[in-house]
Amino acid sequence: MNIQIAVLCDSAVEYQSRLCILGTFDTIRTHQLPTTKPQCSIALQILWNKTEEGTHTIKTRFMDDDGNPTLKAVNSSVKISVPPTSSFLTTNHILNIQQLKFVKTGNYLIVIDINGNMKAEIQLQVLQIEGKN
Repeated sequence: MNIQIAVLCDSAVEYQSRLCILGTFDTIRTHQLPTTKPQCSIALQILWNKTEEGTHTIKTRFMDDDGNPTLKAVNSSVKISVPPTSSFLTTNHILNIQQLKFVKTGNYLIVIDINGNMKAEIQLQVLQIEGKN
């Protein structure tokens, strides 16, 4: 198993088995706190080998820089069945998030666990900037 893409973005969709990603980002700049990101997505593309057929669990965790959860973890599962004519299978996973709220500046971490093991991290920083809106 190989996570080929793990990003935080403005939006993502799957179209004809293609992962379409718009506006990846790792920093939110705001004039005031708390601040809310109205809509964003986590986009994953995972390549599975024939030896990894079966059901796998994917858990997405959201933490601040102290390791405290900032959102409830999201659990999902995927059943992998590689076609007989292929040696691997690629799956796309999109998690849409509405009204993502931040009450403080700092570093945040989105952790992707597969079958209970951490496989990817997406870093995010929230910065407060001076000046007019």
